[in-house]
Amino acid sequence: MNFEVKLSVQEILKSKHFGHAKVIAGNAGLHRLVRWVHILEATAASNFLNGNELILSTGIGWKGNKDAFVSFVQESIDSNAAGLCIELDPFISEIPQEVIELADANDYPLIVFKKQVRFIDITQEIHSLLIQKHYQILSDLEDYSNRLNQVLLSSNPQKKILELIHNHLKMTVIYISNQGKVQVISKKTPEEQDEICQLLQGNNIPRHMNVAHQSVQALNQTFADLFIISESGAITEFESLILDRSAIALAQSLLRELYIEEQRKAKEAEWVSCWLEGGHSYEQIHRYLSEQEPNLKPNGGAVLLCKADNLDKINSEFTYLKLYFRSIFEQRGIYLISYLQKNQIVFILLNNSKADDFKRRVQEGIDCLKKSEFIIKQKFSNLEFGVGKFVDNLSHINNSYHTAKQTLNIREEMPNELTNYFYEDLFIFRLVLAAKEQGILSEFISDYLGPVLLHDQQNNGELLKTLKVYLRCKGAKKETAEQLHIVRQTLYHRLDKLYELIGMDFMDPYKRQAIEVAISAYEYDSASKSTYAYASIPKSS
Repeated sequence: MNFEVKLSVQEILKSKHFGHAKVIAGNAGLHRLVRWVHILEATAASNFLNGNELILSTGIGWKGNKDAFVSFVQESIDSNAAGLCIELDPFISEIPQEVIELADANDYPLIVFKKQVRFIDITQEIHSLLIQKHYQILSDLEDYSNRLNQVLLSSNPQKKILELIHNHLKMTVIYISNQGKVQVISKKTPEEQDEICQLLQGNNIPRHMNVAHQSVQALNQTFADLFIISESGAITEFESLILDRSAIALAQSLLRELYIEEQRKAKEAEWVSCWLEGGHSYEQIHRYLSEQEPNLKPNGGAVLLCKADNLDKINSEFTYLKLYFRSIFEQRGIYLISYLQKNQIVFILLNNSKADDFKRRVQEGIDCLKKSEFIIKQKFSNLEFGVGKFVDNLSHINNSYHTAKQTLNIREEMPNELTNYFYEDLFIFRLVLAAKEQGILSEFISDYLGPVLLHDQQNNGELLKTLKVYLRCKGAKKETAEQLHIVRQTLYHRLDKLYELIGMDFMDPYKRQAIEVAISAYEYDSASKSTYAYASIPKSS
């Protein structure tokens, strides 16, 4: 770890090997920080410096050459060295006035030893001081981490963590949650605190303000932002590490609170199950919701079903999965109530915003989930979604639940035909499903497609495919032939056969609609069965 150790030139001057040293220039720069000690006798300083070095030299490199001496000092200043210590005699007896004036002009400490000193002893002593500083920082960081752990085990840890940061760093601490709740721990006046919060929330931080920021993250989501503001100078790496560890502790505290909350909700699964079956009245539902979330005022809702092959194998992580879903949708004005059913999760989506863009917000949430690293890392296979009908009255949520199951079933059976997640986007398949449930689907398919299906079965033909493309192209023969990748003459031959099997009038509006529905019904029915024997369909005359 490369901590910024605060060891100044002033502190070093108090060490024993500097007892006979004298500062002859640059007194105003004694606050400069020293990161390393470097013995340098070359005339070109910039090639050997990285910044913040305290240079030790006998001056042999520029002995008798004042211009070289001035150049050396200028280069060390330009390289941001912390200061220059020179041993007078035997190579340099005095410091030129030009060098003293240059050091004073740049607040660059110029220190002379009038007695002979051992540079190796000075180097060892200062490096020991640096190491002690490093060790003290590590010890301080470890002590702070232990205190954080103790706070995490106490009640109301969030506020105590913020107070701990403030007391440890003596800085203003600001915590802003995603919901806009702001907590400030500071000695500033309320007016000053409000002004700073406005600057932070507006991302309009002045250059002179020393601010460090860290997101409070859990489950790959940001739940809050944590800031520290220094009044005494730039924020050091050590202070940034304190901020980072504090943000992690806040995330752990938040995650624990959310986990406890979700466990409590899991115990109420029986109540939710009864709601999904239509067993609760409007008054019971709203009383229940007000107990769960007093500020919740739902404006309708819908049911979202999520299905994956291995959901039933992750019971230990199910709570975290629900937390993740919840964080995604709550950012979009949707409150979630969840219920686990074997290999699928039922989410009741309660709209907490205007209803006209509810579908868009749900779509955004699903898209975010499908792309998220959290879902990918959990290795859920065949993750599928189905959204039921939106209902204004929450006592009718069973209707949305029923339609969500229909949506999910049809999407699973016809993944290439249906790419949308919503019941309202099932289109003709809603009628197809109703016809199948009433037992009239096979008869309908037989009435309008029976001869075509039987011909294809007996002759390994492609009349059904041709008919589907021809109808989709609205009877345009050239476009149909191109999409089927056949010559026009082959298309004419197939159309003649279709005229023979289902009549010359199959492009008439009502008959055409019936045939298109029959094609969709046949594809759905075929997809929902492992085998379907159409050989029994009688050939129409």
